Amino acid sequence: MPGNRRLIMPMIALLTIVAAIWGTILFQHITPRLGLDLRGGSSVTFAPSNPNGAPVTKEQIDRTIDIIRNRVNSSGVAEAEVSSEGNNIVVAIPDVKDPDVVIQRVQTTAQLQMRPVLAQAAAGSATYKQAPFNTVDCSKPESYTAPDNPDKTVVLCTNISGKLQVDPSGTKLQLGKVALQGADVSSAQAQLATSGNNITTGQWVTNLNFSGAGQKKFATLTGNAACNTQGTPQTEIAIILDHVVINSPPVATDVQCHVGITQGGQITGQSESEAKFLAPLISSGALPLTLTQQDRNTVSATLGSDSLRAGLIAGAIGLAATFLYVMLYYRGLGLVIWLGLTIAALLNVGVVLLMGKYQGFTLTLAGIAGLIVAIGISADSYVVFFERLKDEVRDGKTLRTSVDRGWQRSFHTLVSANTVSFAAALILYLLAICPVRGFAFTLGLATLVDFFAVWMVGRPVVTLLTRTRLFQEGRFVGIRAAV
Repeated sequence: MPGNRRLIMPMIALLTIVAAIWGTILFQHITPRLGLDLRGGSSVTFAPSNPNGAPVTKEQIDRTIDIIRNRVNSSGVAEAEVSSEGNNIVVAIPDVKDPDVVIQRVQTTAQLQMRPVLAQAAAGSATYKQAPFNTVDCSKPESYTAPDNPDKTVVLCTNISGKLQVDPSGTKLQLGKVALQGADVSSAQAQLATSGNNITTGQWVTNLNFSGAGQKKFATLTGNAACNTQGTPQTEIAIILDHVVINSPPVATDVQCHVGITQGGQITGQSESEAKFLAPLISSGALPLTLTQQDRNTVSATLGSDSLRAGLIAGAIGLAATFLYVMLYYRGLGLVIWLGLTIAALLNVGVVLLMGKYQGFTLTLAGIAGLIVAIGISADSYVVFFERLKDEVRDGKTLRTSVDRGWQRSFHTLVSANTVSFAAALILYLLAICPVRGFAFTLGLATLVDFFAVWMVGRPVVTLLTRTRLFQEGRFVGIRAAV
């Protein structure tokens, strides 16, 4: 009895772990966190570069990734992935209603400036094509060149509503030198405006918070604008993002001349989409690098569902074929392999689900392939053990006494084989790019689980079974037929 307890306790411990994992999954209704190739979405590869032509540094790439991740998250896009692959930056966006808007927000460098408006010329007016407004052509955005010197007056075009694109028929503005830049703004929030009694007015605004120095600059800028006659362009403050005028609101009538706005700031006259588009760009700050789109892959949700179904079917076929083969070859001992593979599968899938919930692990089609390959690795561990057991029987030992000796002889082989498999998966994970890393992770995970399951279940179950009269019959366990 004490010997049986020593064999039974590891199995009870392992089954308890399996029950705890799946109890957590069922209780919390945890579902797999699927990658883009299984649920649909867009993957965009950007090539970063320095505007001044200097080499791109790792610190700049890391900073760019952080800013992009903040922008995407602030857009309400759940479970987007931003990573580096070599010198490129890859942004993976799950299936959303309008991925083009998200991609535009990602790629925008968001160089914010505020300048005083000196004069303006509407399209079709007499001054529209006269100096100084004739220095730019808004109808040809591809030829539009942005100003480089913040200390000079410039002429810029206004944007298409809600977009960072020059409006071909928009108004031209002559602007003074830069009075405030993005670094002077600490945060920005889009929200509904409220009246004095905290009742929403239905109008959207972008509230700005400035640094200490930035607030002083903003007070000076708005105070100077307030000294001009109401209704003239000179009372307006141009807000420029990536060298396009996205808004030019006038200062409020209650702003005092030479005093200005001394607490925060607010951009009014916006639609909801405009406010929500502008605020995250201002708040996250300017990208340190220019991003050029190199490649874009789009996977529909239907195609992702088909891929997931195909992967699950492939796994089921592989598992069923393995079950059939081991039952025909090892007969009664094949039941042990069935039990071991079932427990390993429950552990592998359970750990993947929990890691998706608590660690953000994303299951891709490559990851499913790693789990399918692991079926063969798990079965192979039992094959090594059983073949060693056969060798002991061929040497004249009884089946019951051959189990311990067979396990001892196979143990070092199992350790070596699983160590090599795990090391290969680890190296592949460290050196490969995202899809292959998913394969390497699940393969390495399955290798560890396989060895753990064989150790905790394989040997104890075989030892207990071979003590029964039925399993003393060699033909029932597929050994005599193999001799």
